Amino acid sequence: MQSDKCLNELLNWAREYQVDDILQNRDHLENLTSLDLSFKKLYSIPKYIFELSSLENLNLSHNQLEKLPKEITKLKSLKVLDISWNHITHNLDFLPKEIKVNCAWNR
Repeated sequence: MQSDKCLNELLNWAREYQVDDILQNRDHLENLTSLDLSFKKLYSIPKYIFELSSLENLNLSHNQLEKLPKEITKLKSLKVLDISWNHITHNLDFLPKEIKVNCAWNR
């Protein structure tokens, strides 16, 4: 993580949304490889997530996302991205081809 302020903001957000993956790994977030944010009623992805440089698997399914921000490309280790069951209808061509994306059931 870039700073203590950023870490504190991420932890506060994780508490509010009950994100156990972050709360249980708070001392080793730089090594976090998998993050499940499914069913969190998210309308956007918090910017702090893009600081998790070791993240390989990100599950954002079953939320209220309408847009996938281009900042997601900052996650250089990302291999699997699940954005199914959201409201994303825009083009995802900006994502690196190496990422396996599940975008089923978006409306």
